[in-house]
Order: sequence, then structure tokens, then C-alpha cells
Amino acid sequence: MAGEIGHEGENPLPDSFGSRPWLFQMHGSTKQTCTFFDPMNNSLEERILPEFLRGKACLGCYEEWVLLADELTRECFFLSIISFSKIYLPPFPECPDIFQTIVSISSPLDTSNCIVILVCFSKTFLLVCSPSRKRWKKVPLKYFNKNIGSLGGPSVIYNEQLFVMDTMGVTLVIDVAPLIKGCVKMSIIDHLWPCPVSPSLYTYLVKCAGDLFSVLVHSYGSGKMITHVEVRRLELSGNEMHWRRVQDIGDHTFFLAGRCGRSLPANKAWGLQRNCIYVPVDYSDGARFYKFCLDDGLLTFTFLLETNGELNRLQWALPTKMMQTVEEDIFNSCHVTRSNATDSTVTGKEDEFQMVNISRRWDELPIELVELFFPRLSLVDCLRLPSVCKGWFKAASSFVQKGKVWPWLMHLPNLKYQSCKFFDPLCCKEYTLKINADVVGRDHLALRFSKNGWVVVTEGNKRVFILNPFTAQVINLPPLLRDYIFDGISFISEPTSPDFVVYGFFFQICGEFVKISSWRPGEEEWTVLEFRPSVPFFPSSNNPVLCRGEFFCLGRKGELGVFNPELETWMVLCKPEPVHTTEPEYGIEYCHLLEFNGDLISVFRTDDTKKLICVFKLDQLEMKWEKLENLGDVMFFVDYRNSIAIPSPEKKYANRIYVPRFEGSMDSKKGVFYSMEDNRYHPSLHTVEEPLTCVWIEPKLASS
Repeated sequence: MAGEIGHEGENPLPDSFGSRPWLFQMHGSTKQTCTFFDPMNNSLEERILPEFLRGKACLGCYEEWVLLADELTRECFFLSIISFSKIYLPPFPECPDIFQTIVSISSPLDTSNCIVILVCFSKTFLLVCSPSRKRWKKVPLKYFNKNIGSLGGPSVIYNEQLFVMDTMGVTLVIDVAPLIKGCVKMSIIDHLWPCPVSPSLYTYLVKCAGDLFSVLVHSYGSGKMITHVEVRRLELSGNEMHWRRVQDIGDHTFFLAGRCGRSLPANKAWGLQRNCIYVPVDYSDGARFYKFCLDDGLLTFTFLLETNGELNRLQWALPTKMMQTVEEDIFNSCHVTRSNATDSTVTGKEDEFQMVNISRRWDELPIELVELFFPRLSLVDCLRLPSVCKGWFKAASSFVQKGKVWPWLMHLPNLKYQSCKFFDPLCCKEYTLKINADVVGRDHLALRFSKNGWVVVTEGNKRVFILNPFTAQVINLPPLLRDYIFDGISFISEPTSPDFVVYGFFFQICGEFVKISSWRPGEEEWTVLEFRPSVPFFPSSNNPVLCRGEFFCLGRKGELGVFNPELETWMVLCKPEPVHTTEPEYGIEYCHLLEFNGDLISVFRTDDTKKLICVFKLDQLEMKWEKLENLGDVMFFVDYRNSIAIPSPEKKYANRIYVPRFEGSMDSKKGVFYSMEDNRYHPSLHTVEEPLTCVWIEPKLASS
């Protein structure tokens, strides 16, 4: 609905604006309205602006003040959203694009020592002024470090210093007071990159409860599909400042938009959840409003509004004063997982058995009798049997492998819980298993690949290990020669086999060369092979697939690259011809490669709900992709890196493609799948949850 505003004296704001968090967007000269979005109630209002606000764009919001600039006249002033009073600044100079700037203020606007600093995108200077001055002062930044890029990241004033990130991930720290005289006193905090998941990211700086945080939101290429979120806190060691990664922001909530970040104490009355981050992101099908929870690592979104590429102008308006209610400790709430419930039941039975004089051990129970109750147990209970009695391991693993087993979605909610979670999409159940003691305490973990019950995990940027979460086995690999930059990773044979080999694939961004790293048990370091093929190859995000003794890699256009591990050769096949005639933008879609019964199958999908998923099967005789309209009795499980195809255990599950998302609360979750029959998602993607650190894994106890 829209409110009609006739002249300056009338209020162009929604009634509850300023009393709780709102998003708003002023459209400059393109529209004479302002769009207001209440994300907590999912409501949208379009308000006609009074004459004095038309043609203005909002560059930032600071407490009750918003900084407005006129596109044509370059007039700029601060406007109070409470009293509608103005504080004028000098007109912007001609040099910067006012919509590619970030503004920081040193102190409240009504104080005499207030300094306003304008950080211009892709420039190497600052613009500085105060409300009492008649013009902006241009302050060049003389870089003394060749690894410093141009300005392009967020900025904020903290402890009388300006913190601003450049395009290389370096944080510049500049004393504020000397800037008004044109003097620069600067130091740097080293790089936050390389990104552990993807090369595309958004960065934010947030002041919260006396601390300064940096937030890195990683996305998959130009498609802007969020793949990872990191939070780091500024810490001081002697005279050195550095960023340290944290997994908790306490009883606060972060609000991110454009290049700005702000914080508030969590308030249940507004629907805010503690330890969460809210951020709008522009997609091809419209803007989405995301909530990322640091407690469980889950990402959820709702559709926001049509932005037409103007999302960088979206701003948060947060309450300046609030009555904070007493927060209950969410860790004491009734978030009981199935594994916790099972553990409490087992404990109760143990107490009961202590009252009875039992003279025989569990391992003395005849194995034939043990096998009789296997069919009555759930799969997760079978996985727990070896912890009751080691002698039952062989029988339990044999039963698990003979039974109907399908992939579960494994994810790491937060290592402070010292556990990992598994979601069964067919039975709609979630389980929690304790992590191996050797893994507990490790930080910055990311799940990269899974096969036969084993998961390749990276720790930070240099360490790799392989974990079987069902048997608690861990195999540590040597440190990488460089940071983890693999575009894909896989292995041959079981990790406990002497024939086991790990392969990591790195493709140079321009397609000029390919580096393939390998490691075998007993080796102290990785072996690297480098190839410079005549045909460039631009890989998709999916891991390579082992088929008929060779690794096949899927390109973004649908072409295939092949690595022969025995001959140590790499080549790009001239056939099949690509699915796409032109090179898609990196990250515009997910490209998956699967193997099923010796056949190669490719899947192309996006997060755009208006576009269909396309599936192709490789005709090995004609060497061409044939489009599939139906999967038959097969089902796929695809995530950001991994893809698995299996026969459907029941007819009702066939012809589906499961994605790493689910809907519902803890005990009533539903797996999200794409039906090839009606070409749509079930349920809709609009309000589903997605764990960011996850991988599909087939439960397995023993080696083949």
C-alpha cells in the first residue's frame, strides 16, 4: 500500500518507522517514492516523497540521521527521521560517483568536533569535511605496501580511527583527527583473504558492544548464491592488531546492507534472534532477505522486493532507543535433538539395569540373537550399536550395508557443540552424533567431498583430513604447499586401503593451466603435476567424478575435461559439444556431474525459482549430451560440491533431485527436492533453511 504525501509538512514515513528495524530504499531521480520493508512482518509499503526529498539518494544512516544527496545538484545534508531537521554539508565534488561511496562520521552531528569522511570506490584518496566547513578536502593516501589495492570495501570509525578495507582484503587504519588538516597517519592489518570457499564476497564492518567485527559473506560468483559466512573480531596483541575468527556475537544481532553494518541487542518483541545476521542480497528473481544463525550454521531467506539492481542503495533504519526485555538463555530452551532424547533414554535404562545383578557381559550375547533385533532398529541406532559392544561392529556394519541406505545431509552447526548433525530427507529426521575427540577443538572446518561414508574436511586454509563420522576414524594429510585453492577434490579406493590416493584439482582463472595435486599414504608432502593444455578449461564448482578409472571434470558450458591418474595426463575433450553456446558468468548456476551405473549425467540448476533444472545424460557412442525429461527409478542428491545418484528405495521417492535444504522445526523437518515430474520445488524455496557447511554422505561403517 502507498501513503499519499502532499507537501513538506506531512510525514512520509510509515507509522511504526523508527520503533523497530526497517529497510528502506530511496530511488533518486528514477522514482518519486521511497520503498519501506518491514522484514520482521514481511510487509512492504511504497510512500510518495514530499518535494524536498525527491531526486535524493540515501548514502547512509547514523542513529536518527540519514545522509541524503541530490544526483543533479550534488547538494547533501543530514536529515533527522524524528524531527525532520537538517544539517547541511558542502556540495559533493564532481569527481566521485556519489552512489559508489561510503560515509563515516567521527562523533554525533550536533558536536563541534564532528568529522565526516567520504570513502570513494576504486579511488586512492578520502574526502573529508565537517558541517562547519565550506568545502570537502581531498586527502591522498600514500600506500607503502604493494599488496594494498584501491578502496572498495566497507569503512567505519572506531576508537577515533578510520577502518577501511581495500580490494585486496587489507584493512587500513587511519587516525581521524589529522585528516581534517590533510595529514595521514596510517597502519594496516593484513589480508582477510583468500576466501576458503569462493572468490566472490561482500565485506562489512560492524561496531558492537565496544568491539569491532568484520563480516565476510562469501557467494558463488556472479550468481551471488551465499556459500559461507565468517565473523571476525578485532584484537590487539601488543602493538599489533589482527582479526580473529569467532563463532558467537552474544546476545546481539547484526544488520547488513549495501556496504554498511550495524548492530542491536536481540529483542524478542521485534522477532530478532540472538547471535544472528540479517542481510538482503540481490538475485536474478528479486532481492532476498537472509538470516544466518551462528548457533546452528543455518541460512534462511524470504523474498524481499524487486530492486532492479539498486540494492546497494538499500539502508537499515534502526531504533535509536529501545526497552530491552530480559532475554532467556536460548541454550536452556527446549531444543532437544533426537540424539539427546536417545541419550537420555539410554541413561535411564542404564540406571535401571544397575539395580539388577547382571553377571554376563554384552559381548557374550550370541551374535545370532543380536541379529534378530537389527531389523527393528532405525539406521541411526544400528550405527550406535558398536559403541555398546565392539564385538557387534561387524554384524552391525554388515546389516547397514545390506539394508536400504540413502544419503543424509551432514553439516557442522558449530564446533562448540562438539558434534555434527545429519538430516535424513526421506524419513524427515535429524540426528546428532558426537565428533571424534581428535577433531574437537579444530577450527574453520569446511566439508569438501564425501564418498563411501568418508568426508574430506579442510581446517583453515592449509590442513586437510579425512573423517568417517560413523566410525570416528580420522586420517590426517600433510599440510598443503599453498592455501586451499582446489576447485575440486576426490580420492581413489578406501582411505584405509594401501591403494588410497587423494587428488586436488586447481584450474587457473583464465584457463591457461591446470595443477593437480596428489597424496598417497606414507608420503610426507603433496605431489603436484602441472599441465598447459592448448584448449582452456573453465570448471564448474562440482568435484571431479571417477568413472571407468578416469576423473571427469564438468565445465561451465557443459564441456568435459579428463585426467587419467595412471598415465598422468590431462585433456579437454572435443566432444561432447557444450550445453551452452556461450560462456556463462561464473556462479550464475550450479553445474553438477554424477556417475550412475557407468554413465555420466550433468545437472544445471540455479536458485532462480522461475528457471527449470536441466538434466543431460552422456551418450558414450555418439559422445553427445542427451536431455533427460525423466530420471526413472533414480534419485539425485546434489549440493554445492558433491553429487550422488542412487536407485530409489521406494517408488514414491523416484524422479527427484534433493538439494541441501529443509523446511520446518527441529522435529518436523521436510527435505526439499525438485520433482522432474512437475518441474518445481517441494516445498517452495521461499522460507527453507540451508546449512552452509554441509555435504551429502552415504552412511557406512565398514570398508567394501
